[in-house]
Amino acid sequence: MLIYGLFLLLYNTVTEIPFQDASMDIWDAKYRLKTKDGIALDGSIDETYQRVAKALSEVEKDKNKQEQYYKEFLWALRQGVIPAGRIISNAGALEHKPATSTINCTVSGTIVDSMDDILGKVHEAGLTLKAGCGIGYEFSTLRPKDAYVSGAGAYTSGPLSFMDIYDKMCFTVSSAGGRRGAQMATFDVGHPDVVEFIRAKRENGRLRQFNLSLLITTEFMNAVKNDQPWPLSFPVTEKEVKLDKLDLSDSNLIIWRELPCKDGYVVNNDGLVACKISKTIPARRLWDIIMSSTYDYAEPGFILIDKVNEMNNNWFCEKIRATNPCVTADTWVQTEQGPRQVSAILGQQINVLVDGQLHQSGIDGFFKTATKDVVKLKTKEGFNLRLTDDHQVRKITHLDRYNLETEWCAAGQLNEGDQVLLNNHRQHAHWNGKYSENQGYLIGLLVGDGTLKEDKAVLSVWKSAQVMNSDINSLNAGVEAIMDKVMTATAEFNTRSDFKGWSEIAGRNEYRLSFAGLKTLAEELGMTPGNKCISAQIETASSEFYRGFLQGFFDADGSVQGSQTKGVSVRLAQSDLPRLEAVQRMLLRLGINSTVYRNRRPTGITKLPDGKGGVADYKIAPQHELVISGDNLAVYQELINFTDSNKAAQLEFALKNYLRSLNRERFVATIESIKPDGCEDVFDIQVPGINTFDANGLHAHNCGEQPLPPYGSCLL
Repeated sequence: MLIYGLFLLLYNTVTEIPFQDASMDIWDAKYRLKTKDGIALDGSIDETYQRVAKALSEVEKDKNKQEQYYKEFLWALRQGVIPAGRIISNAGALEHKPATSTINCTVSGTIVDSMDDILGKVHEAGLTLKAGCGIGYEFSTLRPKDAYVSGAGAYTSGPLSFMDIYDKMCFTVSSAGGRRGAQMATFDVGHPDVVEFIRAKRENGRLRQFNLSLLITTEFMNAVKNDQPWPLSFPVTEKEVKLDKLDLSDSNLIIWRELPCKDGYVVNNDGLVACKISKTIPARRLWDIIMSSTYDYAEPGFILIDKVNEMNNNWFCEKIRATNPCVTADTWVQTEQGPRQVSAILGQQINVLVDGQLHQSGIDGFFKTATKDVVKLKTKEGFNLRLTDDHQVRKITHLDRYNLETEWCAAGQLNEGDQVLLNNHRQHAHWNGKYSENQGYLIGLLVGDGTLKEDKAVLSVWKSAQVMNSDINSLNAGVEAIMDKVMTATAEFNTRSDFKGWSEIAGRNEYRLSFAGLKTLAEELGMTPGNKCISAQIETASSEFYRGFLQGFFDADGSVQGSQTKGVSVRLAQSDLPRLEAVQRMLLRLGINSTVYRNRRPTGITKLPDGKGGVADYKIAPQHELVISGDNLAVYQELINFTDSNKAAQLEFALKNYLRSLNRERFVATIESIKPDGCEDVFDIQVPGINTFDANGLHAHNCGEQPLPPYGSCLL
């Protein structure tokens, strides 16, 4: 009665929260039931809830229970309960999507060592992947390479050859929704073919549809610790014992092991399986092979299978043998809602953006994994990322004019000169968020050529002095275009009645503009007097704000340089390196790659305009420069460009008169260094299927997912 009373209390007190536009877009694109022609069958989100609740309640045979659970499921959904993605998408949709599943991911049943079962499980897996599920398998139940098969009168090709079949099947079958399938293969550390499994992905193109993981036992870890030999063995049948006259009491020939598959094998009274030792290897030698492969090729993974089963709440009724397929808190992640730092989205299910495509994370979003030592990965182009040295990023293995091939590599195993893959978001360079393009333009000018004081924010522009017989009007046209745009932008603010716009500063060829609204906006965006930083608030703003901000900044401090022979570029010089690195991240999110050249000009004394019509000596800090080139210039012109009509005309002329095609951007960066960078909390995320996310622009791998028993399903 108490629980029912609490239920009624919640029912009557939960406040309804309206859906955001992004929520409606995701629902329509991913979960709304539609016909094959795209006609919506769910008229509203509530109709989706009703469809799901009805389908779930119809599991009950009794009509009264169906009605009861329909109401309770519908209430829960309306109060914010979110089932697994496949449930929302496919429950109650059988008439329109009969081949789909309500299960996100699953683990295959144990693959028995027979041709019938091997091919039967391929058939099951193909249908599972076609229905939209990821799937995991254990392949160490198959006899090792060159073992004799009496029924066929031949020697087997081993489990790796059968994995190749599963790999090709997965590559061929398209999952529901158009995604490629996701597979995980596990393998026992005591199997005779374990070394071949560890080294499988060293072959170019092999098993690329799999994530690989070793099942590491406590017994093996103890053997490594004590520097003992490690036996590699496989179960024997009664027939093999008789034919080969095996002595089951000979500990040099037979060991007894706990294995998931016992049928057909010799089993003792304790339920242990007799396994024939085919060879031994020093445990530490095998450990070194595992570690070197993990560091060099980022495969295989490492599953402490005894610990997994020990900590499994269902230990009494299931054995886990497979799984279905860390960065710091300040890492920037590109999401459907725009850029977010990990610290701001902990525990939230999100849609991450990878190469311009959206992928849904696990329901827990980012979660803390540990407190660990971290390294700082720096590229020669200016990108950087702080992460643990075992966290994998996508390394370029081959790059030519037509092809680009990659593999996962632990950060700690990258070397200077290695190339890594950046994200290309040109297909998704728009996201909603706070602040407008005009607000962005004013803040960009303020960062570039403005002053933030205790009492006001001031924008400044300079016109050229009048010179006899010069076409000074054309020189000033660009400045006047900026001044006009600023006046248009200020219309979004509630300016005072005495606001007069630009004011000329006598004897300096300078014009200034200030108003309280700009100072308020700057402070809201994290700026303070003397600190015009590109803050987290600026980086999380809308894409429209981005375009305005970058245009304003480049109008103030940018330039168009180069020639047809040396190449054309758009450049931005600053003494503040973090500011340029932030601009680089912002550009990349719009699909514009760039390079930051550190210390392009050293500290020194140089002559600069003194604001009085002359020049004077000024001490300058080291200057760094951001450079945009290649086909990034065309994207820059389309999305950002200049309000300064002179600079805009320069860029237009340069691109129109280019004698050859612009160099195609490959979105690749080159490692400059990997150095220790302290110890702190680190975090990870699960992104089923694609298993990666955008971390400061780089492709970063996500973690493994939940361990499951045979035919267990993931409901994340």
